[in-house]
Amino acid sequence: MRIDLWAALTLSFLSTLALASEQHTFTESVNWAKQTANQALTPHALPLNVDDYCKDATCRKEIRSPKESRLSDSDINAQKGTEFVTNGLAQDINTHFNKGRPDVKSDPAMRFALLGQENAYEITHGLSNAYVDCDSGSQCLIEHIPKQCHRPTNNNVPCTKVPFASVSTGEVSYRCPSGWTQQGRDCQHPLPQCRYNNDNYVRQSGTRRGFSGSETTYFWDGKIVSPNQGYTLGDLKYTINLNWQWSAYWHKRYEICRPTTQTKKATLSCSNGFSLSGGNCIKNTMTWRTQCRLMNSCKITRQQCIEGRATRTINGIPTTLNCWKYRIDHHCDRPNTCANLPKDCTTQTQHCSLKQNGVCIEQEVTKRCAEKTCRATDLQCGEHSFCLDGECYEEAPKLNNNFDKSVAALAGLAEAVKDIGDPPKIFTGKPMKCSKKLAGFNDCCKDSGWGQGLGAKCSEAEEALGEAKEKGLTLYVGQYCAKKVLGVCTRKKRSYCVYDNKLAKIIQEQGSLQQLGKRLGSAKNPTCAAITPEELGQINFEYIDFKEFYPEMRANTNLPNFDEIKKRLQSATGG
Repeated sequence: MRIDLWAALTLSFLSTLALASEQHTFTESVNWAKQTANQALTPHALPLNVDDYCKDATCRKEIRSPKESRLSDSDINAQKGTEFVTNGLAQDINTHFNKGRPDVKSDPAMRFALLGQENAYEITHGLSNAYVDCDSGSQCLIEHIPKQCHRPTNNNVPCTKVPFASVSTGEVSYRCPSGWTQQGRDCQHPLPQCRYNNDNYVRQSGTRRGFSGSETTYFWDGKIVSPNQGYTLGDLKYTINLNWQWSAYWHKRYEICRPTTQTKKATLSCSNGFSLSGGNCIKNTMTWRTQCRLMNSCKITRQQCIEGRATRTINGIPTTLNCWKYRIDHHCDRPNTCANLPKDCTTQTQHCSLKQNGVCIEQEVTKRCAEKTCRATDLQCGEHSFCLDGECYEEAPKLNNNFDKSVAALAGLAEAVKDIGDPPKIFTGKPMKCSKKLAGFNDCCKDSGWGQGLGAKCSEAEEALGEAKEKGLTLYVGQYCAKKVLGVCTRKKRSYCVYDNKLAKIIQEQGSLQQLGKRLGSAKNPTCAAITPEELGQINFEYIDFKEFYPEMRANTNLPNFDEIKKRLQSATGG
């Protein structure tokens, strides 16, 4: 007997050692809770610091000198009477006081309990009906509950597709005729120039008798010039002979000539595939772009040309296409959750819950459905006892995994409230532009690399735009030609809408543009318009993907510290 006793004591000691840590923590918590409960019974002993519950000096002043302390007895009685008459809860108590059982029909537990009263005959006689099942021992409630579901409208969603030209430049070839010399873009050819008039000629004078000799003088534009300057004799124009006494004189006149250079433009040509435009070799590469943004579930059903074959000048080049604009019809596939509801449900209301390019593709429908809710109870038909209180089951809580999405949507609405004014400017963007030069020159529209001095030759505004693009705060509007030389675009600009935060950009992109079909303006004149309160109400936040915002949201979330909570509880309760 003693051996068994010592064995039991030994096992008890070892078990105590193994659970010492857990027991110590538990004991501390229990003692603190008991001490707190005891102190709660003596409020005057609590070291309560009411300043912990005030956010400013006005609050603390009000606590130390409340306005009620300045009221007289008659003022207090007057306020008491007014509050009693106007307070709905006070009137409800007054109306139902001493009038029997309170009206708690909306309480599920009471409703199940009342089933026993309302179906007493069936229960006592062992008869099953829609509300009580004597075989399974269950009780059921039948009520008409509003149900919400979504169904597709199958509306056609039109969009347009237009060509977009990407310009590439090639080398220009220069050609001169035979015998001509190329000098840059010009051709040159040597050519003598001869003149003969009163200001331009060559004069020769001489004698034939006695002393014989001659003299030659060159005149160009009335000035005497020298053969050393390249001037030469031209054709003889006339001769004069004079005889006087013993001498014979003669005079001759010639054209005066000098070498000149004839210049004309060289003939320009381009290699195969390039066309000459404004003295440059240009080639357009045509691609097609769809002018709307739709969900992935929207598929093309039909494509129709609405601007037919024509020749248009694109970047100075005549370009012929069989079609210049297509209308593309889409069908957006959406699940029909209304099909899962019972067929006897009746439709109460319906409204558009999702749009694409301004077209409603899904409706939210509110139906009224009869729903039967049953609980397995200890109901015993034909006996005196059954589960009157309706607590014959245990509810199991379920975790909600949509916290991030719900908080992000609430954050978006909170940001929208900040911009409500007159007029409202909800999620207004700032139009910004950047330049992109052709032929590989400075590109101030790149999406990345701004932290490594990429924008050395870019403006401060373009650098700010680049940083905003890296942070994911921009929406692309379009591109247009900002400068032309001889009909060729040499500098293009891209337009963007820049937003203060990712929430504004996400809601503009997926709500305003994608669901409502709004536009940000043209590439040359972006508007970055705000969302009106009416438009905000049309956006279905359930279909907005906030994943891009989650990291920023979690990084800025300050969860309460457990130790701080404990300290405040201890301060409030004197623990």
